[in-house]
Amino acid sequence: MKKVFNISCICIAIIILISSLMTGCSSKSNKINTEQSSASYVENEDFQYFIDSSSAIAKADNGYYFLNSLKLYFFDTATKEAYIVCNKPNCEHTSSKCTAFFPAFNYYPFQLSYFNNKLYVLGWEEEGSNMRHNYIYEVSLDNFKRKKSTYLFDGTDTSSVSFIIHRGYIYYLKGGGANIKETTACLFRKKIGSKSKKDKAEVIYKFSGIGAELSNIKASGNNLILMNSSFSDTDGNGYKTSYTLIDIHSLKARQLKDDKAYSLFADGDCAYYGNRSGEVYCINLTTNKETAFCNIGVPAYISADSNYVYFDNLQSIYIDKIDEKDRKIFVYDKSGKYVTEITPKNPKDDCYFGGDDMMIFKEIIADEVTEADGAKGYYVLDKSQLKSPDKQFIDME
Repeated sequence: MKKVFNISCICIAIIILISSLMTGCSSKSNKINTEQSSASYVENEDFQYFIDSSSAIAKADNGYYFLNSLKLYFFDTATKEAYIVCNKPNCEHTSSKCTAFFPAFNYYPFQLSYFNNKLYVLGWEEEGSNMRHNYIYEVSLDNFKRKKSTYLFDGTDTSSVSFIIHRGYIYYLKGGGANIKETTACLFRKKIGSKSKKDKAEVIYKFSGIGAELSNIKASGNNLILMNSSFSDTDGNGYKTSYTLIDIHSLKARQLKDDKAYSLFADGDCAYYGNRSGEVYCINLTTNKETAFCNIGVPAYISADSNYVYFDNLQSIYIDKIDEKDRKIFVYDKSGKYVTEITPKNPKDDCYFGGDDMMIFKEIIADEVTEADGAKGYYVLDKSQLKSPDKQFIDME
């Protein structure tokens, strides 16, 4: 009897040991790396700097996910087609039973992020009529089920929240300078997976001033970049902006550029910025040395991928009121040499740039977005055609 008991104990001990080893392996595989120090882009860990963060588009293997009309779609870069991520027959995609539907009374489906083979979207739980518990929700790319990932804060105003995910942390802004009075704006961060309400967000940067506001948060390598804005008096005079660079490890902040920069874009160790005259410069983020890059003649929105830098003069249409028929996106290589230019279908179409494979556009006609029918209104340009004299757009339908 004693021998049987000893054998049983040994067996149980072995089972416990195997289980603990398996758990340890699982835990290790799911460990989030917040100490990444690469100066260049790290796939699956980094903020996707090459896509406009206001686009609700995220790049994944073999394509792009995007939110449109409260529904989640996938654009397959092989077939050049977009489809809704729901396989239920006869589904109308208007209820919580649909894996593709993100109702506006539970989610803010205008921002989408990607990290470690999952999508992330802002949402909330309601408690009574005046309280929301705001979370970042994780969306599985295997079955598109969603669950709470990270608790942010309690509050009802989510339309003023913007967030990015970079190297294991969620960085977010909330509120802003709606009232022109002395105020302080803050940049918060939380580690992905922190769901407890007791685990408060860390304030990593503060900016004070009259109507102080932080916006346009982006990340590249070991740096966060965001824009500060404020007024010189409470009457709304003297509006000014500047750009701040924050090291994600030391959390040291320094001003990168003042309001002479009409737009600024960080790409690895270089920050491109353009002035009102259309002169573009590159600031080395390590040495702070500034060199001339190119001259496109007008202010422009800036983006980049691994191979090219893009300058979209849509900014000039809005700021300098240039003729809409002159809408162009200028393409340069990383040495500052002109490559080509692209004319979107319509003068005010949004360009979301995309990765090394596709340039993504959203069609805007007479200031109305043509998105009533799913992916209709979106189109792409295969970047393998960039140097072709006969570029062809592909509708994402």
